[in-house]
Amino acid sequence: MVSLFLLACNLPAQSRIGTGAVVDLYEQHCLACHGQSLEGGLGSNLVDDEWIHGDSDADMARVIREGVLDKGMVPYEGVLSDEEIQSLVIYIREMRQIALAETATQAREPVEGVFTSEHHSFTLEEVLKLEGDIFWSISFLPDGGMLLAKFGGELFVARDGQLGEPIKDLPEVDRYGQGGLLEAQAHPDYEENGWIYLGYSERSKAASGQNAYMTVIARGRIKDGQWIDHEDIFRAPDKFYGRSGVHFGTRFVFQDGYLYFSIGDRGVMQEAQDLGFPNGKIHRIHEDGRIPSDNPFLEEEGAIPSIWSYGNRNAQGLDLHPITGEIWSTEHGPRGGDELNRIERGVNYGWPAISYGINYNGKPITGRTAAPGMAQPVHYWTPSIAVCGIDFYEGDAFPKWKNDLFVGGLRSEQLERFKLDGDKVEEHEIVLQGQGRVRDVATGPDGALYLILNENRNGGPSRVVRLVPSNN
Repeated sequence: MVSLFLLACNLPAQSRIGTGAVVDLYEQHCLACHGQSLEGGLGSNLVDDEWIHGDSDADMARVIREGVLDKGMVPYEGVLSDEEIQSLVIYIREMRQIALAETATQAREPVEGVFTSEHHSFTLEEVLKLEGDIFWSISFLPDGGMLLAKFGGELFVARDGQLGEPIKDLPEVDRYGQGGLLEAQAHPDYEENGWIYLGYSERSKAASGQNAYMTVIARGRIKDGQWIDHEDIFRAPDKFYGRSGVHFGTRFVFQDGYLYFSIGDRGVMQEAQDLGFPNGKIHRIHEDGRIPSDNPFLEEEGAIPSIWSYGNRNAQGLDLHPITGEIWSTEHGPRGGDELNRIERGVNYGWPAISYGINYNGKPITGRTAAPGMAQPVHYWTPSIAVCGIDFYEGDAFPKWKNDLFVGGLRSEQLERFKLDGDKVEEHEIVLQGQGRVRDVATGPDGALYLILNENRNGGPSRVVRLVPSNN
């Protein structure tokens, strides 16, 4: 059997699962009993998915902390800190995923081109092959045209399986690290007003900030293949532009004349808890950029008035529940701790004070996964799947999926489905796996479910595919 540790070292650098400082922690305290690959020995097998003392994170932490004396496992309370115990829980989760990954992928291979899921069988049809840079977002125009944003800063409209020429005179997008053209979406009343909204990264225009970047929200119209009527909707003051190349957000939700959008913590985690910074927040503005008079922190001295929620590390999935009108988001955790959240007015979602993840280098961030006044995720992923675009399915082609939430995973190359009842998950399954990095998800006007699949994290061809019901 190939060592799980060696398999982990061959994974993409983005995930770094099974590596780093936590390995030393495991080898010092656990290896002698549980083995190099957690396969067991004097102690039990930790990757066989059979935990007789419970396999929730809390159960695993309790067993490490209190021990199992009748089985010869000593307690580590007082030896290991809460942060170190949480790190070991995440490491065990990572190694279990590595052990199960190959089997899980094989189980979701199509049979004669047909994929099966809990409620529906479907085929995967390629709609567009997209060469070059990463394509980031997909949405639909009322006439059925697909609006496609390319990470490097180009916007396209595709019709009848053909990609049009890039829209001319688009605002300048300053690609930097994880920053680029991150969202393009038509206004819900596009047929009447023609507005298209963009979210993208911009370099500071101030002489002192030439290498500083921030997320910008703008809108404009397309006429004869050209961007016109450009308006800035949200631009943070120059002092908030930063040199970090990570965590720009952003996705959009339109509701009742308001626009909600996300900005990541920009790599400065503590700013997500500081209402004086726009970073690590979900924002709410009027569709023309004005600040609503009932935003939760409007009267708080020093607070950014557009903030709707905070403690959101880097939300790159945002959508509106079609029945309840609730706003839902997915946000990237660090190494572990990706989250699915129901976004509510003025709520603190905890980052980085609480987290189900650890640092990329395997060192702990916090030993707390919960704290008073901080919301718990409805669902979390450890290890991380690198959550991205989400969509509540609103079509008719898959009736048993109606109003279910679909979540894309980049690192995991998964499409996951959730049936939700309030803040409870009634059903959860992996619908698709191993077909590419799932960047964005959208219900098409034909009732099919459309995906943008990226070949890899550094570029290469992208594809637009759609899930259509199988005739089998």
